[in-house]
Amino acid sequence: MALAASAVAAVALAHNGATGVVLERMNGMTAMRDTVAELAPMMQGTVPYDTFIVSEGASVIAGHAGETMLSLFPENSLEGVTYAKPEIWSDWQDFAALAEELKTYADALAVAAPNGLDPASPPSVDIASMDHSAMATAPEPEPDQGFSVAELMGYGEKATEIQVTRGTSDPATLAVDLTALAADDLFTRISGTCSSCHSQFRAGRN
Repeated sequence: MALAASAVAAVALAHNGATGVVLERMNGMTAMRDTVAELAPMMQGTVPYDTFIVSEGASVIAGHAGETMLSLFPENSLEGVTYAKPEIWSDWQDFAALAEELKTYADALAVAAPNGLDPASPPSVDIASMDHSAMATAPEPEPDQGFSVAELMGYGEKATEIQVTRGTSDPATLAVDLTALAADDLFTRISGTCSSCHSQFRAGRN
């Protein structure tokens, strides 16, 4: 309880002074962080897996990702308390791709929750035929940058960033293929996307 109270106090302090669209997006990020923190123990097998909670949690993440997330970042909205970097707008295409990627993975997890933690059939994406020219590699975090957002959300000691495939296949086809994956695989992809976005577009650790 003391740890939970400290976390709530930290969030309240971080959001102190934020207003308007900045506050809205902070609340959205907090909702996603809290959802990942709730699901992480299930994905790690330390608490019983609950299909309903996983599906509902994935829907919460999806609801704050994609176009919803992008709408909360009007150009140069850096006033007041914000951890957004100006690179969001100079690299908007990459930021938008990550936001959509997060929604794709979260939507897939909402459907794939009944798959549980056991491996299901592998996705049928034809890797060889993909166009990899649009793939972007996230820069390595600076030594003093601290933990990624995925790590701050409590998923693992050090979350491993995954290779993202934005712009390499039709999102609708990819979503269908992803629903065949195990829930923890999709959850790792969600965490990896958050981590990649954090390292590129979020300032600070708080």
